[in-house]
Order: sequence, then C-alpha cells, then structure tokens
Amino acid sequence: MERRLETDAAALFDTVDVQAVPRRNGATVNHRREADPERAGFEFMGSLEFNPPPLRNEQFTQTGMTAQANVAFDAVITAHDDGTWPWAPRRGDHLVADSVTYDVADIHRDGSSRRVFYVNKAKP
Repeated sequence: MERRLETDAAALFDTVDVQAVPRRNGATVNHRREADPERAGFEFMGSLEFNPPPLRNEQFTQTGMTAQANVAFDAVITAHDDGTWPWAPRRGDHLVADSVTYDVADIHRDGSSRRVFYVNKAKP
C-alpha cells in the first residue's frame, strides 16, 4: 500500500525532467571536480522547489562547536527512486533541471523511496 501511495504521489508531483550528471574529484585537491566516466548519466522525473527553508545541520558547524549552523540552499529536488536508477546521485554530482545545472550539496533520506537533494546552482 505504501509503495503504491509513493508511486501515485510521484506521478502527481514529479513533473520536471532531471538529468543526473556524475562527477568525481579532480586530480588533486587544487583541481575542480570533473566528469566521472565510470558512471553514465541518466534521466528521471522529479520536482523542483526554490528557496527551501534553511536546515540545521551538524555537518556544517559554525566556529563554536556547540552550535549547529543554519544552511541555506538554492533549491530542493525530490524524486521517487523506483529501484531502476543505475546509481544514486551523491554530494558533488550535478543535477540538470529546466536547463539549469545544480550541484548536489546535501542529501536527505527518510527511509521511503523518495530521495531529497538539496542543491545550489553550479559554478561555471
């Protein structure tokens, strides 16, 4: 029942074509990330929402180690992963939606088959 609900919700909300573009670290820490030829890009349907509320995230701590940072992102892309994706996008990969290239900055998983990618516009 839950799987059908997720599939029906995806059919209603996931209306944007999204292309996953794999990236890997550069040759050294001083080089930019580059295309990853070991993983082929793929397309999926997703939803794109701009200016999501900031997240409180321990990964991005402020100078005081006791405080969590508020982290803002340009957009959030959500999608139903039906198990056919050849690989799961990870931090640093690019997602292209509506002809704009985004950099995956953070990923949220809640145990369902929906994937949530917090993204920022990629630098040229």
